[in-house]
Amino acid sequence: MTRTFLHSFDPASASPVTGTTVDLEVSEIEDAGIREVLQTPGAAYGAWSILDALLAPTGTGTPFIFKEPLGQAREVKVALSGLFGRFVARAYLERYFNLSIFAHLGSRTIDLDRRRRVKVTRLSRGDLPDWIACEANLSSLTVAEAKGCHDVGGPAKALDRAWTQAGRINVTAQGRKVTIKRVAVATRWGMAAAGPTEAQLSVRDPIEEGEPIDPQEKEALFVGLLRLHIANLIKPLGHAELAAALYRITHQPFERRLREDIGRARTLWDAAPVREVEKTAAMGGLIGGIVTRAGPVTEGDVAPSDQETLARLNLRPVFVGIERGLIRAAIDAEPQAVRTRLTRTVHSDDFARTDRAGGWIVPLGQERRITGGT
Repeated sequence: MTRTFLHSFDPASASPVTGTTVDLEVSEIEDAGIREVLQTPGAAYGAWSILDALLAPTGTGTPFIFKEPLGQAREVKVALSGLFGRFVARAYLERYFNLSIFAHLGSRTIDLDRRRRVKVTRLSRGDLPDWIACEANLSSLTVAEAKGCHDVGGPAKALDRAWTQAGRINVTAQGRKVTIKRVAVATRWGMAAAGPTEAQLSVRDPIEEGEPIDPQEKEALFVGLLRLHIANLIKPLGHAELAAALYRITHQPFERRLREDIGRARTLWDAAPVREVEKTAAMGGLIGGIVTRAGPVTEGDVAPSDQETLARLNLRPVFVGIERGLIRAAIDAEPQAVRTRLTRTVHSDDFARTDRAGGWIVPLGQERRITGGT
């Protein structure tokens, strides 16, 4: 179901849409929420799965308006505003900026390739931006921060805070600043009762030119970003050892140990259970797991009958996975193989939905089941 936001963009000449509104499918926001919750450190609960039920039942193509305020206590409003703001912002960035590979930023310096000294560098104190991201063809390096708010006057203050946060890091290679796009996204929620009545989405987006860097360092930057994207996604899905191996080869500064770590990662990749989706030829073997409203299912194998039971109980089970061959290309640091895989034409169907980064979300139930094993 399509929902709309009033849209403002700075600079206006760079806006990805014409007109004063922007469209997003609720399913796009929920899919972004699934990936966001899984890739963010902490408990992976299904907050994405309640979104549609919270919106005013005004039908497709209508404004994104909540039925009621997001809680009464300020702490609840702030928490849910921030969470849903990230879901909406990520769906917006995926659709309108064509971003598909996301790595989350913590409090420490993040290595994208320690051996080549490619890293994210903190510039000032305070919370770091939410993401460093890029397109599937390993281009358009982007730093992004999302905010959600209930301000009656609009999202301008939240956008200013997001912009300040987006400016707290640089990406550097051998100490040289890399060209990046900084993006701040602020969503002001609309309420059918007791609050602002219009949903607004505001964006700020200039590009900062950097210094020339070696092509190999540039390739290492994007491969490192992809490795973190994959590791963060598969870790809560039952593949913690393979995720740890991806982290190690990204952070390993020594050549001999790097070769050993890559060998270990290949062994774990080869042993990982391979899943396939019935009734579709859109994808090959996948590495991932089943996620419900309550979070990831920790059991390694969930029988087709159990998948149908989860769906019948309205736990909204989905399989979240990444193409097995892409993970191997990331382990082997083969940027051209990555581009070839990620830029080929792949069509989602009514069930299986792709993120254009080798990732798939497949709702499960009577019509679709996950099969396969080790």
